[in-house]
Amino acid sequence: MLPPPLHPPPTNPPPSAFFNNITYIQPKVPTLYTALTTGPTANDAAIYGVNTNAFILAKNQIVDIVLNNADSGKHPFHLHGHAFQALVRSDDSAGPYIGNSTFPAVPMRRDTFMVRPNGNIVLRFRADNPGVWLFHCHIEWHVASGLIATMIEAPTSLQQTLRIPQAHYDACTAQGIPVAGNAAGNTVDLYDLTGARTSPAPLPDGFTARGIVALVFSIISGLLGVAMIARYGAAGSGSQVPKGDGDGVGGEADK
Repeated sequence: MLPPPLHPPPTNPPPSAFFNNITYIQPKVPTLYTALTTGPTANDAAIYGVNTNAFILAKNQIVDIVLNNADSGKHPFHLHGHAFQALVRSDDSAGPYIGNSTFPAVPMRRDTFMVRPNGNIVLRFRADNPGVWLFHCHIEWHVASGLIATMIEAPTSLQQTLRIPQAHYDACTAQGIPVAGNAAGNTVDLYDLTGARTSPAPLPDGFTARGIVALVFSIISGLLGVAMIARYGAAGSGSQVPKGDGDGVGGEADK
């Protein structure tokens, strides 16, 4: 289950979006390769890194996703590898799901469902397709902002059935992307995530010392600029344009 998601509290740097206050950051080792190269430890979400936002699913497990939208916008959510059922879809501004709905006998089934502004939705699927599947908002810049969770489904079964083409490994090697180990590329201690990619730290509340210094100097510079403009304005130009005779402009009339 995914408790209240969605957009970041105002103290976090944009552009960032959240599931469970976690912004997705692409790990150094692609999650699929971590699942394939870590043996039985692949069943532990910790090795995939905090910002992969990983959920380990057992084969054929029935999974309910409770998604509470704390945002004023609509979000179309999509799950790769599955078509899920919508057990509950609230109206706008219904608030978080509190378990007071009757599920339909035959729920609607789709691979993408819209959650309403400040509403909720309950999705259900069977984990019958071993793999690494992303659950994300289908608005592209929300994906880029990190509104993603990773469903890692039956990883030990995946190790027995999936073979990666050599061309894929070659493409990763050409780009300097490691293809084994945990999210940080550690193949010795799978629980050592030193060097793993993480989300930006929250912005501090109020002004920092550097910000205060910058603000003071900005104010001083602005006041000096206004003072210089006032000084030159009060001094005048110090010269006059000659006045012409007759119809000529700025010159003497012909004699």
